[in-house]
Amino acid sequence: MRRAPVSGLAVRTARRSNLSTEPPKRQPLRRSDRPCRARSIRSDSDPIGADTIQHAASPGLRAAVIGPGTIGRIHVDALRRNGVEVVSVVASTIERAKAAADSLCVPHADASLAAALDRSLDAVHICVPNALHRELVLQALQHNVHVVCEKPLGVDVVEAADLSTAAREAGGVHAVCFNNRFYPLVQEIAARRREGLLGRTFLVRASIADDTLWHRQDWDWRLDPSIGGPTVVTSTTGSHLVDLVMFLLGDRPTAVCATFGTAHVDRQPPASKGSEPRVPPGSYRDDLAGLLVRFSNGTQAVLSLSHVAAGHPYRVHVEIDAELAGVSWDSERPNELWIGHRDEPNEMLVADPRHMRPDAQRFVEKAGAYREGFDETFRLLFRDVYAHIASGSDAPFPYPTFTDGYRQLVVHEAIQTSVAERRWVDLDWSAFDSLV
Repeated sequence: MRRAPVSGLAVRTARRSNLSTEPPKRQPLRRSDRPCRARSIRSDSDPIGADTIQHAASPGLRAAVIGPGTIGRIHVDALRRNGVEVVSVVASTIERAKAAADSLCVPHADASLAAALDRSLDAVHICVPNALHRELVLQALQHNVHVVCEKPLGVDVVEAADLSTAAREAGGVHAVCFNNRFYPLVQEIAARRREGLLGRTFLVRASIADDTLWHRQDWDWRLDPSIGGPTVVTSTTGSHLVDLVMFLLGDRPTAVCATFGTAHVDRQPPASKGSEPRVPPGSYRDDLAGLLVRFSNGTQAVLSLSHVAAGHPYRVHVEIDAELAGVSWDSERPNELWIGHRDEPNEMLVADPRHMRPDAQRFVEKAGAYREGFDETFRLLFRDVYAHIASGSDAPFPYPTFTDGYRQLVVHEAIQTSVAERRWVDLDWSAFDSLV
């Protein structure tokens, strides 16, 4: 018997408690005194990842970064290189905040977002574990501050729908850090697809591999469902891969079939984390996953995720079989794009604006001889976000928003259903479309 498709809001309907029963105090959104000029670089539009507006970021804007871990520190550096003043670092304790502020030369340290919001901010960057996103995003939106949130947007599709709606109602700029879109040659693939240079796409083979949890004794916050959410590799790393493939194809899935694996079923937290294991021995906590995906345009995808890939600290790989050419890109060689042919020699395109498609050229700001990497993806993402803040324009901007974060979690919900029920799951986008 055929089962009904999974709705984007069907799994969990109970909302978490609001931050306050009092109506939020609305403050005017701050705008730069030096707005940027915008010019259109495309006349058409794509439902996912359309590159529509070109801007340069404007200085004079102020931000706070919540969560001074590895990624939070990358945010601080990328903001400064865009001319944004990092006013405060927020951590779980004032001691941690002060230590981070001192090491990063940030003028203020705060133990709460509420304290940072008193410092006349334009935006906040939320770089904390997944389960903390909702509360901090809503708090920032209630103060009419623009929000940049690390992925995934929330722990489930209900949170994502709530946050996407709240952000649209607040009227500010909102972005999710799907930074892998901003490698120049990833943009090149998307540009070639939009221009019809690939023709009809047949199959995507894509993966993200890292060795974070390779050892049995490895442990981090992702393994704790109260912090990381209901899945491990699929919530965090998987959110990147799902978004990246949707961006490259300009399309969204219609069905998924997924399987989870656990490399070490007896994994336990270190003794310093507590005497009782947070994950019962033998229970599944996905440190690897395999996904089969069908897209509405007929493309199929085979996706793999691993936190136990020895020798790969973090590797993103994507290869597309298409009607007119094949393309392959690897983040361990980020400035090389392989273009495959059958009736002529294959090509290797390097990240050089002189040889790239017009839509992708603006993502290479240095001459072809000077290679750019992971850190630059954050800088380029924030460049577009802060150009939007500075301009105050209502035009669409080419960065991932809370809508993209919501879209990814609709897919994540279907993945979980597929694993739990051991079947293909059709995606029902009606709830998503009705909100978006």
